[in-house]
Amino acid sequence: MKKITSKYGVLLLLLLLTSNLLVAQVGINTTDPKGILDITSANMGVVYPNVSLTAANSSSPVTNPQGGAIVAGTVVYNTNTTFNGTTNDVYPGIYVWDGSKWIIHYKKRQSELFDQTAEVRTDAQFTGSWQDITGLGVATANTFTAQFSGLYRIEVKSNFGGGKMDVNSSITVAAAKGRYRFTFDGTSNLFETQAFSAYNSFISGGTHYSAIWKESYNTYYVNLTAGQAYPFSLEFDAFDAPGFIGDGTYGFPVVTNELINEDFSSYSVTQNHTSDSDCNTTDGWEIWNNFSSAYECSACVDDMMFIYGNNSSCTQNATALMSFTPTATEVNVSFAYRLRERSGRNDSFRVYLHDGSSQVGSDLIFVDNSGTVDTNTSYSGTATVVAGVTHTLRFEYINGIRAYGATFDNVIVSETSLGAFSGLGRGYIGNEVDCQIEFTYIDE
Repeated sequence: MKKITSKYGVLLLLLLLTSNLLVAQVGINTTDPKGILDITSANMGVVYPNVSLTAANSSSPVTNPQGGAIVAGTVVYNTNTTFNGTTNDVYPGIYVWDGSKWIIHYKKRQSELFDQTAEVRTDAQFTGSWQDITGLGVATANTFTAQFSGLYRIEVKSNFGGGKMDVNSSITVAAAKGRYRFTFDGTSNLFETQAFSAYNSFISGGTHYSAIWKESYNTYYVNLTAGQAYPFSLEFDAFDAPGFIGDGTYGFPVVTNELINEDFSSYSVTQNHTSDSDCNTTDGWEIWNNFSSAYECSACVDDMMFIYGNNSSCTQNATALMSFTPTATEVNVSFAYRLRERSGRNDSFRVYLHDGSSQVGSDLIFVDNSGTVDTNTSYSGTATVVAGVTHTLRFEYINGIRAYGATFDNVIVSETSLGAFSGLGRGYIGNEVDCQIEFTYIDE
């Protein structure tokens, strides 16, 4: 066994590699080599030949000093980077020739994870529909920069949970639904999700089961170019959620308040009327249930308001008054009615609003025709009113002697307002598990 000193180690190594001498073992800085070549150093490394490879499938510029192809097992350190977008691209590192191509000693590795940064409460009435997922949304302006050219896998992990359901007197289960929009380099990908919530009125006086999140994964594959930055974002669009508080909205729910809802099954008639003894069937407007098809309106059911004018010399002039006090400046008004007139007579029927001092707006309806006319229909519309002022809805009938009469029924006056804010029906994203987007290079 030979002992080789540091001073002559390199020179002797070159001589040994280029001669036909057979040596069993060579040690550098060691007297006890454990292999054909054993190099020992506490502060120095072995430097491979530095070359600039052109492609993984080309041996150039490395040559065999004996001529012919380079032999399998040739080791070099590559200093070059290529960006052709193929599996033959090279980047700095140690390469070994396997007889047909260069094999990198260490594989390409790139994996980058982007996380949601805060919980998002969804809103079914969100302006513009799409809500940013905090930390991943459009406003964050995230980009991913590829280190290598080739195929990448993008995994989008999402989770969604429903909000609280409307309180009732039973057990209710329903699904809150929505869709995500993952946009990468200008291309949008949509995928839907849903999560169930429940309410049980029999447990502890009423118990909500909400924010039960559902996790899902969506995977995309894209070819990227090394050194290029690609923008991406994740957003959510919540659908309307019937059965949930506020239908899953953030804003104030719209509440309908009925100021009058009258079918006259039990009603005290208030009217302006001068009695006429010739009108012996009805004396002004009265609740009537004789159910004669000759007089009742088609939409009238059971009891209705009726005024009669078919007696000889009967002059029925009367105005029925129905009071309400609005809290808004607009009301919805609907009712069914019928006016029958006789040939050669001239009676009229009109409906309007009054604020106690004067008529408010124009007539809602006004029927004034001579001859045999039968108006049998319904009315539905809106009217402007003064909030806080007591109004009357007035049904006025004027009989020009021995006309048939009029009926009306199903009177509804309502207004809409914003209910109490809660937002408890809105869904959750990131309540327990955050959304994540992970990019991984997989071309090797």
